[in-house]
Amino acid sequence: MAPMVAQTITRTEREILSLTAQGRSAPDIARRLELSTATVKTQLLTIYEKLGVSDRSAAVAAAGRHGLLE
Repeated sequence: MAPMVAQTITRTEREILSLTAQGRSAPDIARRLELSTATVKTQLLTIYEKLGVSDRSAAVAAAGRHGLLE
């Protein structure tokens, strides 16, 4: 399943995951990536769905298991 998950996560979603793993807030991630906070929050929800999790810490843990974090 890991390769399939890795293929469905976009470049922007990987960036958001990486910044989330660093403990950055949605507004901070939005500023860094020049996106709206609403977009970042929507992307996080999409990431949660793709990874089958329901919160930030679980998403970071799952991303690590799937090799999605640098």
